[in-house]
Formats: sequence, C-alpha cells, structure tokens
Amino acid sequence: MLSTLATLSTAQLGCLLIAAAAIAALLWGWMLRRKVAARAADLAQAKTRLEQEVEERKKTAAELDRALAAEREASELKTRFVSLVSHEFRTPLGITMSAVELLRNYRDRLSPAKHGELLDDIHHATLRMSGMMEQVLLLGRVDAGNAQCQNAPLALAELGDKLADETLSATNRKCRIEFRAENDLAGASGDESLLRHIFSNLLSNAVKYSPADAAVEFTIRRDTDYAVFRVRDRGIGIPADDQIRLFEAFHRAGNVGERPGTGLGLLIVKRCVEMHRGTIQFTSRENEGTTFEVRIPLFAIL
Repeated sequence: MLSTLATLSTAQLGCLLIAAAAIAALLWGWMLRRKVAARAADLAQAKTRLEQEVEERKKTAAELDRALAAEREASELKTRFVSLVSHEFRTPLGITMSAVELLRNYRDRLSPAKHGELLDDIHHATLRMSGMMEQVLLLGRVDAGNAQCQNAPLALAELGDKLADETLSATNRKCRIEFRAENDLAGASGDESLLRHIFSNLLSNAVKYSPADAAVEFTIRRDTDYAVFRVRDRGIGIPADDQIRLFEAFHRAGNVGERPGTGLGLLIVKRCVEMHRGTIQFTSRENEGTTFEVRIPLFAIL
C-alpha cells in the first residue's frame, strides 16, 4: 500500500484525498440525515401526543362546562319551582283554609247560600291546585319518556268545536272563541289526548291574557299531510325580551301581572307537539296580541 502511494504523483494523490474526503462527507451527510429523520419522527410523535392531550383536555373542559351549565340550570329550575309553589299555591291554599275554618266554626250560623259559596271556593281552589300538579306530573312523564303518542282516527272539526266549548265553560265565557274548520279535515289520525293538552293550554292562555269580551280565533285547515292549527288573540302580547325564553320551564313573561300560572303550559305544549313530529311557531307584539301556529302531520301515512 505504501509502495503504491509512493509511486503516485502529487496530482494523483491530491485527487485520491479529495475523493476520500467526498466519500467521508457523503457518509457523514447520510448519517446526519438519518439522525435528523429520527429526531423529526420523535418530534412528530411528541406533537401528536401533545395534540391528543390538548384535545382530551378540551373535551374534559367542555364536559365540565356542560356539567356546570346543567347544575346552574337545575339550580335555577329549583329556585323557580320553589317560587311557583310558594306563590301559586299560596292563594288557593289560603282560600281553602279560610273556607274550611268558617265551615268548622260557624256552620250553624251560615246561610245555605253562604255555605254553598264556601264549598264552591274550596272546589275551585282544589281544582286550581290539582291542575298545577297535573302539569308538573305530565311534564315529568313526557321528559322521562313515559308518555307516548297513540295514533287513532280523529274527527278534527268536531274536536276543535269541543275544545272551543270546553274552554268557554272553563273560563266562564270571559272571551268569545271563534272556531273555523277551513277545508276538508277528513282522514286525520293522531293522539287526541296530546292534542287536548296542546290546544286547551293555547286557548286558555289566549283567554287569560285577553281583555273581557275580546275575540279569540281558533282555526284548523289541511295543508297536504299537515293539519295547521292557529290560535290568535288580541291580548297583552309577549315582550320581545321574553320571547326567546317562552318555552322554558317555570318562565313567565314580565307583563303577566297577578294572573295565575305555572310557567309550564307552553313547555308542555311544545313537548306534545314534538311527540307528534310537529312544529310550533308564534308571532307576538306587546299590547297587540299573539298568534300561535302548530303544524302536525295528522294526514301522513305512517
């Protein structure tokens, strides 16, 4: 080897050294690239793990936010329910207790007319409390999935007429209820019980929030597979700030004053409409009235 190198000229030796240096540089570059690639792979894995951890933390934070929101909502609902019980039940309970006390202590001194009046007071107060508890229990059954939509043939025009008459009786004919069946309603099928919950609430609300002797319009018409129900009043209307929360539990508009109510009726209406695969919309202006429109596929082939 040494003898071979000795015979090489200076130029040849220089070329050989350059070639060796180039090979060494190539080997060094290859090794460096492998190290860089390995390091890059390690960094990519670390980045992936970090992104997964960040995503998991975001999911955990989102779940925590939802849990806190649910807890706040539950607390608010509890507060509203306590307020409902203390306010809405106080009046009928007070009436009942007062009437019972008079009957217990002064029955012999009461005239037959006064005796009957006190019994009527107890009856009406009991009905009011019973109605409020029925709303609470019904909403509980619906939200728990224990209420079902049972389809059966419906005579819609007759049902609408009955609902109007029943509301007139229940509200002591405070307002006129103008019912119209606008076209052929034959062939409908649905759950009469749920429909009664929907329109008894809407009609009684329309009367409750309207001035005496005002007209409440109640119409039913068919639109292809849908029955379209419309309840329109000319009452106090719903303030704009309250409209977004209209279907929340125990929420009542700020302009209802001392009119009794649970704040559950419209939520029950919405749940019953949804069980029928329908929709509910409304338009309202304060001091001008409110119109509710309910669309339910009562003519669809199931």
